[in-house]
Amino acid sequence: MKPCKRILSMLLFLAITLTLFAACSKEEETASQGEVSDMSGEQHFNIGDIMSGDSSSTSSENISSEPSQGGTTETPSTDGTHEWSGEFIITEKKYEYKEKNFMLLNVTNDTGKNCNLTITGTFYDEAGDVVRIQQQTYHNHPTGWSNYFIFYPDMKFDTFTYEVSAEEYENLTPLDSVFSYNGDALSDCVTVGWIPGVYWDQDPDGTPILSYRMTQRGTHSECETRIFGHALILDENGDVYALDIADRFQGDMTSGFTQTGTWPHMEDDPLYDTMFQALRWVSKDSPEYTEPLPDAESLTFIYAIQAVIDDNLFGELIANGTLPPDVKSIIQTRNLQ
Repeated sequence: MKPCKRILSMLLFLAITLTLFAACSKEEETASQGEVSDMSGEQHFNIGDIMSGDSSSTSSENISSEPSQGGTTETPSTDGTHEWSGEFIITEKKYEYKEKNFMLLNVTNDTGKNCNLTITGTFYDEAGDVVRIQQQTYHNHPTGWSNYFIFYPDMKFDTFTYEVSAEEYENLTPLDSVFSYNGDALSDCVTVGWIPGVYWDQDPDGTPILSYRMTQRGTHSECETRIFGHALILDENGDVYALDIADRFQGDMTSGFTQTGTWPHMEDDPLYDTMFQALRWVSKDSPEYTEPLPDAESLTFIYAIQAVIDDNLFGELIANGTLPPDVKSIIQTRNLQ
Protein backbone atom coordinates (compact mmCIF):
# COMPACT_ATOMS: atom_id res chain seq x y z
CA MET A 1 0.00 0.00 0.00
CA LYS A 2 2.82 2.35 0.76
CA PRO A 3 4.24 2.22 -2.78
CA CYS A 4 0.75 2.86 -4.14
CA LYS A 5 0.27 5.82 -1.83
CA ARG A 6 3.68 7.12 -2.84
CA ILE A 7 2.78 6.80 -6.53
CA LEU A 8 -0.57 8.48 -5.97
CA SER A 9 1.16 11.32 -4.10
CA MET A 10 3.61 11.76 -6.92
CA LEU A 11 0.84 11.78 -9.50
CA LEU A 12 -1.10 14.35 -7.45
CA PHE A 13 2.03 16.51 -7.16
CA LEU A 14 2.62 16.23 -10.89
CA ALA A 15 -0.98 17.21 -11.64
CA ILE A 16 -0.74 20.27 -9.38
CA THR A 17 2.58 21.25 -10.93
CA LEU A 18 1.21 20.97 -14.46
CA THR A 19 -1.80 23.05 -13.45
CA LEU A 20 0.46 25.76 -12.08
CA PHE A 21 2.59 25.75 -15.22
CA ALA A 22 -0.54 26.01 -17.32
CA ALA A 23 -1.72 28.99 -15.27
CA CYS A 24 1.68 30.65 -15.60
CA SER A 25 1.70 30.05 -19.33
CA LYS A 26 -1.74 31.60 -19.64
CA GLU A 27 -0.75 34.67 -17.65
CA GLU A 28 2.37 35.17 -19.74
CA GLU A 29 0.48 35.31 -23.02
CA THR A 30 0.99 38.67 -24.66
CA ALA A 31 -0.75 40.46 -27.49
CA SER A 32 1.19 41.80 -30.45
CA GLN A 33 1.28 45.54 -30.88
CA GLY A 34 -1.18 46.83 -33.44
CA GLU A 35 -0.19 48.49 -36.68
CA VAL A 36 -1.46 51.50 -38.61
CA SER A 37 -2.20 50.16 -42.08
CA ASP A 38 -2.91 53.49 -43.79
CA MET A 39 0.36 55.31 -43.15
CA SER A 40 1.39 57.36 -46.20
CA GLY A 41 3.99 59.77 -47.53
CA GLU A 42 6.70 57.09 -47.63
CA GLN A 43 10.17 58.66 -47.74
CA HIS A 44 13.57 57.01 -48.27
CA PHE A 45 16.50 58.79 -46.64
CA ASN A 46 19.80 57.59 -48.03
CA ILE A 47 22.23 57.16 -45.16
CA GLY A 48 25.14 58.60 -47.15
CA ASP A 49 23.21 61.83 -47.66
CA ILE A 50 21.87 62.37 -44.17
CA MET A 51 25.23 61.46 -42.64
CA SER A 52 26.79 64.25 -44.69
CA GLY A 53 24.21 66.76 -43.48
CA ASP A 54 22.06 66.90 -46.62
CA SER A 55 18.93 65.85 -44.74
CA SER A 56 15.73 65.53 -46.74
CA SER A 57 12.27 66.68 -45.71
CA THR A 58 8.66 65.86 -46.40
CA SER A 59 5.37 67.70 -45.90
CA SER A 60 2.07 66.43 -44.57
CA GLU A 61 0.16 68.53 -47.11
CA ASN A 62 1.23 66.02 -49.77
CA ILE A 63 0.09 62.95 -47.82
CA SER A 64 -1.88 60.44 -49.87
CA SER A 65 -2.56 56.74 -49.85
CA GLU A 66 0.21 56.31 -52.43
CA PRO A 67 3.92 56.49 -51.51
CA SER A 68 5.24 60.02 -51.85
CA GLN A 69 7.97 60.68 -54.41
CA GLY A 70 9.88 62.93 -52.02
CA GLY A 71 12.99 62.08 -50.07
CA THR A 72 16.12 60.73 -51.65
CA THR A 73 16.97 57.37 -53.13
CA GLU A 74 20.19 58.22 -54.94
CA THR A 75 23.38 56.20 -54.66
CA PRO A 76 25.23 57.22 -51.47
CA SER A 77 27.94 59.79 -51.87
CA THR A 78 31.50 58.50 -51.66
CA ASP A 79 33.31 61.83 -51.76
CA GLY A 80 33.14 62.24 -47.99
CA THR A 81 34.06 60.10 -45.01
CA HIS A 82 30.82 58.08 -45.14
CA GLU A 83 30.56 55.21 -47.60
CA TRP A 84 27.48 53.52 -46.21
CA SER A 85 24.69 52.03 -48.24
CA GLY A 86 21.14 51.60 -47.02
CA GLU A 87 18.44 53.98 -45.89
CA PHE A 88 15.91 55.04 -43.30
CA ILE A 89 12.33 54.48 -44.46
CA ILE A 90 9.72 56.79 -42.89
CA THR A 91 5.95 56.88 -43.28
CA GLU A 92 3.59 59.31 -41.57
CA LYS A 93 0.01 60.12 -40.67
CA LYS A 94 -1.65 63.25 -39.34
CA TYR A 95 -4.30 62.89 -36.61
CA GLU A 96 -6.79 65.18 -34.89
CA TYR A 97 -7.71 64.65 -31.24
CA LYS A 98 -9.47 66.99 -28.80
CA GLU A 99 -9.34 69.83 -31.38
CA LYS A 100 -5.55 69.50 -31.69
CA ASN A 101 -3.32 67.71 -34.20
CA PHE A 102 -0.31 65.46 -33.95
CA MET A 103 1.88 63.43 -36.30
CA LEU A 104 2.63 59.71 -36.13
CA LEU A 105 5.80 58.60 -37.91
CA ASN A 106 7.01 55.06 -38.43
CA VAL A 107 10.77 54.74 -38.90
CA THR A 108 12.64 51.67 -40.18
CA ASN A 109 16.43 51.51 -40.01
CA ASP A 110 17.59 49.64 -43.11
CA THR A 111 21.18 50.91 -43.07
CA GLY A 112 23.04 47.96 -41.60
CA LYS A 113 24.33 50.22 -38.82
CA ASN A 114 23.05 51.17 -35.37
CA CYS A 115 22.50 54.94 -35.44
CA ASN A 116 21.69 57.94 -33.33
CA LEU A 117 18.73 59.25 -35.33
CA THR A 118 17.46 62.82 -35.00
CA ILE A 119 14.17 64.01 -36.50
CA THR A 120 13.37 67.75 -36.45
CA GLY A 121 9.72 68.48 -37.16
CA THR A 122 8.30 71.87 -38.15
CA PHE A 123 4.59 72.73 -37.80
CA TYR A 124 2.89 75.40 -39.94
CA ASP A 125 -0.44 77.20 -39.74
CA GLU A 126 -2.79 77.80 -42.68
CA ALA A 127 -0.87 80.95 -43.63
CA GLY A 128 2.31 78.91 -43.96
CA ASP A 129 3.92 80.42 -40.88
CA VAL A 130 5.97 78.28 -38.50
CA VAL A 131 4.09 77.78 -35.23
CA ARG A 132 6.34 75.22 -33.51
CA ILE A 133 9.48 73.16 -33.98
CA GLN A 134 10.12 69.89 -32.16
CA GLN A 135 13.12 67.58 -32.14
CA GLN A 136 13.45 63.95 -31.12
CA THR A 137 16.62 61.87 -30.98
CA TYR A 138 16.58 58.10 -30.72
CA HIS A 139 19.93 56.95 -29.35
CA ASN A 140 21.25 53.67 -30.75
CA HIS A 141 18.35 52.93 -33.10
CA PRO A 142 19.14 49.34 -34.16
CA THR A 143 19.51 48.31 -37.76
CA GLY A 144 16.59 46.27 -39.03
CA TRP A 145 14.31 47.77 -36.37
CA SER A 146 11.09 49.80 -36.79
CA ASN A 147 9.57 52.17 -34.27
CA TYR A 148 6.84 54.80 -34.03
CA PHE A 149 7.49 58.46 -33.22
CA ILE A 150 4.75 60.82 -31.98
CA PHE A 151 5.15 64.57 -32.61
CA TYR A 152 2.56 66.33 -30.45
CA PRO A 153 2.80 70.17 -30.52
CA ASP A 154 -0.20 70.69 -28.18
CA MET A 155 -2.00 72.80 -30.75
CA LYS A 156 -3.83 72.68 -34.06
CA PHE A 157 -1.64 72.97 -37.15
CA ASP A 158 -2.09 72.79 -40.91
CA THR A 159 1.03 71.15 -42.35
CA PHE A 160 4.15 69.43 -41.07
CA THR A 161 7.63 68.94 -42.49
CA TYR A 162 10.64 67.17 -41.03
CA GLU A 163 14.36 66.82 -41.52
CA VAL A 164 16.41 63.76 -40.68
CA SER A 165 20.05 63.43 -39.61
CA ALA A 166 21.98 60.44 -38.34
CA GLU A 167 25.34 59.39 -37.00
CA GLU A 168 26.75 55.97 -36.31
CA TYR A 169 26.28 55.02 -32.67
CA GLU A 170 29.61 54.91 -30.83
CA ASN A 171 30.12 54.00 -27.19
CA LEU A 172 32.48 56.84 -26.27
CA THR A 173 31.06 58.21 -23.00
CA PRO A 174 29.20 56.84 -19.96
CA LEU A 175 26.04 58.41 -21.39
CA ASP A 176 26.49 56.44 -24.63
CA SER A 177 26.73 53.26 -22.56
CA VAL A 178 23.25 53.88 -21.17
CA PHE A 179 21.77 52.81 -24.52
CA SER A 180 23.73 49.60 -25.11
CA TYR A 181 24.99 46.48 -23.40
CA ASN A 182 28.05 44.52 -24.54
CA GLY A 183 27.97 46.61 -27.70
CA ASP A 184 24.39 45.64 -28.54
CA ALA A 185 21.55 48.14 -28.86
CA LEU A 186 19.27 47.74 -25.84
CA SER A 187 16.25 48.09 -28.11
CA ASP A 188 17.30 44.72 -29.52
CA CYS A 189 17.81 43.26 -26.04
CA VAL A 190 14.24 43.40 -24.74
CA THR A 191 11.01 41.77 -25.79
CA VAL A 192 7.96 43.97 -25.27
CA GLY A 193 4.43 42.59 -25.09
CA TRP A 194 0.98 43.65 -23.98
CA ILE A 195 -1.25 41.63 -21.59
CA PRO A 196 -3.82 41.40 -23.07
CA GLY A 197 -3.36 44.71 -24.86
CA VAL A 198 -5.98 47.26 -23.84
CA TYR A 199 -8.71 46.55 -21.32
CA TRP A 200 -11.43 48.27 -19.29
CA ASP A 201 -11.03 48.51 -15.54
CA GLN A 202 -12.99 50.54 -13.00
CA ASP A 203 -12.34 52.48 -9.83
CA PRO A 204 -14.25 51.78 -6.56
CA ASP A 205 -17.23 53.92 -7.55
CA GLY A 206 -17.60 52.12 -10.88
CA THR A 207 -16.07 54.76 -13.14
CA PRO A 208 -14.67 53.04 -16.28
CA ILE A 209 -10.89 53.28 -16.72
CA LEU A 210 -9.12 52.49 -19.99
CA SER A 211 -5.82 50.80 -19.17
CA TYR A 212 -3.06 48.70 -20.63
CA ARG A 213 -0.51 46.27 -19.24
CA MET A 214 2.91 46.24 -20.81
CA THR A 215 5.55 43.62 -20.11
CA GLN A 216 9.22 43.53 -20.95
CA ARG A 217 11.72 40.69 -20.80
CA GLY A 218 15.45 41.30 -21.11
CA THR A 219 17.92 39.02 -22.87
CA HIS A 220 21.04 40.03 -20.91
CA SER A 221 21.21 38.44 -17.49
CA GLU A 222 23.12 41.34 -15.90
CA CYS A 223 21.32 44.29 -17.48
CA GLU A 224 18.03 45.63 -16.17
CA THR A 225 16.30 47.86 -18.70
CA ARG A 226 13.73 50.61 -18.52
CA ILE A 227 11.53 51.66 -21.42
CA PHE A 228 10.21 55.19 -22.03
CA GLY A 229 7.48 55.90 -24.54
CA HIS A 230 3.93 56.98 -25.33
CA ALA A 231 0.72 55.00 -25.89
CA LEU A 232 -1.78 55.72 -28.67
CA ILE A 233 -5.15 53.94 -28.85
CA LEU A 234 -7.14 53.86 -32.09
CA ASP A 235 -10.80 52.85 -32.42
CA GLU A 236 -12.21 50.39 -34.95
CA ASN A 237 -12.40 53.17 -37.56
CA GLY A 238 -8.74 54.09 -37.12
CA ASP A 239 -9.55 57.34 -35.29
CA VAL A 240 -7.85 58.35 -32.03
CA TYR A 241 -9.65 57.07 -28.97
CA ALA A 242 -6.94 57.85 -26.39
CA LEU A 243 -3.45 59.37 -26.33
CA ASP A 244 -1.51 59.39 -23.09
CA ILE A 245 0.19 62.73 -23.85
CA ALA A 246 -3.23 64.38 -24.07
CA ASP A 247 -5.23 62.23 -21.65
CA ARG A 248 -2.89 61.56 -18.76
CA PHE A 249 -1.25 64.95 -18.43
CA GLN A 250 -3.66 67.54 -19.80
CA GLY A 251 -7.27 68.64 -20.02
CA ASP A 252 -10.03 67.10 -17.95
CA MET A 253 -8.30 63.76 -17.38
CA THR A 254 -6.52 62.74 -14.22
CA SER A 255 -2.75 62.28 -14.18
CA GLY A 256 -3.12 58.52 -13.92
CA PHE A 257 -0.84 56.17 -12.05
CA THR A 258 1.91 53.66 -12.65
CA GLN A 259 2.76 50.46 -10.82
CA THR A 260 5.75 48.31 -11.67
CA GLY A 261 6.65 44.90 -10.35
CA THR A 262 7.08 41.27 -11.24
CA TRP A 263 4.41 38.64 -11.62
CA PRO A 264 4.25 36.31 -8.57
CA HIS A 265 5.33 33.30 -10.60
CA MET A 266 8.24 35.27 -12.05
CA GLU A 267 9.76 36.53 -8.81
CA ASP A 268 13.03 34.72 -9.57
CA ASP A 269 13.30 36.41 -12.95
CA PRO A 270 14.28 40.08 -12.37
CA LEU A 271 14.33 40.77 -16.09
CA TYR A 272 10.59 40.16 -16.46
CA ASP A 273 8.60 43.24 -15.52
CA THR A 274 4.98 44.30 -15.93
CA MET A 275 3.72 47.88 -15.92
CA PHE A 276 0.04 48.63 -15.30
CA GLN A 277 -0.88 51.97 -16.83
CA ALA A 278 -4.18 53.86 -16.64
CA LEU A 279 -4.81 55.97 -19.73
CA ARG A 280 -8.10 57.73 -19.12
CA TRP A 281 -11.14 57.85 -16.89
CA VAL A 282 -14.59 58.10 -18.48
CA SER A 283 -16.13 60.81 -16.33
CA LYS A 284 -19.69 60.27 -15.16
CA ASP A 285 -20.37 63.85 -16.27
CA SER A 286 -19.38 62.96 -19.83
CA PRO A 287 -22.03 61.98 -22.43
CA GLU A 288 -19.72 59.06 -23.23
CA TYR A 289 -20.49 57.55 -19.84
CA THR A 290 -24.11 56.88 -20.82
CA GLU A 291 -23.13 55.32 -24.16
CA PRO A 292 -21.88 51.78 -24.70
CA LEU A 293 -18.11 51.82 -24.35
CA PRO A 294 -16.16 50.27 -27.24
CA ASP A 295 -15.08 46.67 -26.93
CA ALA A 296 -11.42 46.69 -25.87
CA GLU A 297 -10.67 44.02 -28.47
CA SER A 298 -11.73 46.44 -31.21
CA LEU A 299 -9.10 48.99 -30.13
CA THR A 300 -5.61 49.13 -31.64
CA PHE A 301 -2.67 49.70 -29.31
CA ILE A 302 0.36 51.62 -30.63
CA TYR A 303 3.39 52.23 -28.41
CA ALA A 304 6.02 54.75 -29.54
CA ILE A 305 9.25 53.83 -27.72
CA GLN A 306 11.41 56.87 -26.96
CA ALA A 307 14.33 55.07 -25.35
CA VAL A 308 15.44 51.76 -23.88
CA ILE A 309 18.13 52.29 -21.26
CA ASP A 310 20.37 50.41 -18.86
CA ASP A 311 18.49 51.29 -15.69
CA ASN A 312 21.35 50.59 -13.28
CA LEU A 313 23.87 52.66 -15.22
CA PHE A 314 21.34 55.45 -15.69
CA GLY A 315 20.83 55.52 -11.90
CA GLU A 316 24.57 55.63 -11.29
CA LEU A 317 24.98 58.67 -13.55
CA ILE A 318 22.18 60.44 -11.68
CA ALA A 319 23.69 59.55 -8.29
CA ASN A 320 27.15 60.72 -9.36
CA GLY A 321 25.80 63.96 -10.81
CA THR A 322 27.43 63.18 -14.16
CA LEU A 323 24.25 63.18 -16.22
CA PRO A 324 24.28 66.07 -18.75
CA PRO A 325 21.85 68.94 -18.07
CA ASP A 326 19.88 68.22 -21.26
CA VAL A 327 19.37 64.56 -20.43
CA LYS A 328 15.61 65.06 -20.49
CA SER A 329 15.89 65.28 -24.28
CA ILE A 330 16.74 61.57 -24.20
CA ILE A 331 13.27 60.61 -23.09
CA GLN A 332 11.19 63.64 -24.01
CA THR A 333 10.39 65.65 -27.10
CA ARG A 334 12.41 68.86 -27.17
CA ASN A 335 10.43 71.98 -28.10
CA LEU A 336 12.76 74.32 -30.01
CA GLN A 337 10.13 77.02 -30.38
